[in-house]
Amino acid sequence: MKDTIQDLIGYWKGQRISAPKGNSDDAISQFEAKNSVHFPTDMRAYFQGTNGMPAVGSGCDSNGFRFWPLDEVRSVPAVCGEKGVPLPEGSHLEQHFLFADYFDWSWAYAIDLSGRDPDGQPVIHVGTLEPKTVARSFSQFIELYLKDASDLYVLSPPQQKP
Repeated sequence: MKDTIQDLIGYWKGQRISAPKGNSDDAISQFEAKNSVHFPTDMRAYFQGTNGMPAVGSGCDSNGFRFWPLDEVRSVPAVCGEKGVPLPEGSHLEQHFLFADYFDWSWAYAIDLSGRDPDGQPVIHVGTLEPKTVARSFSQFIELYLKDASDLYVLSPPQQKP
């Protein structure tokens, strides 16, 4: 995961996006305790290596993605309530936490922080008509992001033939 984080930071720097210093183990543990969650190993390494993108200035990449700093990461129900976005269907959404958005909240990305699998938890779309699993893990999400893979985007439904 360390190489992937360095690739991510390099990608951001290539777009003149500052990559803030990572979080301490203490800060990450405090977040987990406060929210009764557990970061998967790959996401913990990410937050140790960097702290998302800045909220102002060059706060999103050239494709419109913004990765949130740890202090902005919040549960799906909390953010959906604040934004007036319908909750996606599914269970345990109180343990899914948003960590990035696309084009100033056209939709966002959340990860399951329940701790069921320390080696990877699924990432889902939030704020879309039909939520879907985008990646099997945070690491896979980053790999898709670095390739600008179509799986990250909400695709239009097929047109009905007359």
